[in-house]
Amino acid sequence: MKKKNSYIAVQVTENGKNYSYAIKVSESDNLLSKLAIKGIAAANLCGSRKEAEEVVTAWNECFKSNGSYMFGEVFC
Repeated sequence: MKKKNSYIAVQVTENGKNYSYAIKVSESDNLLSKLAIKGIAAANLCGSRKEAEEVVTAWNECFKSNGSYMFGEVFC
């Protein structure tokens, strides 16, 4: 039997700067272990990978627009 995966959108704050990303979890994962992330501010369980990616993208865009995004823009 194949185990179902879920996705969690995670928001992290470090030194007043923010970023977010998605993590994949399975039914057998220990959530306390998976979410033992330094600076974690929020963790939203999402129904699909696509939903988690949309949440993460929205959060990161908000951080960029308010100047609190941790990572700068990359110029080529």
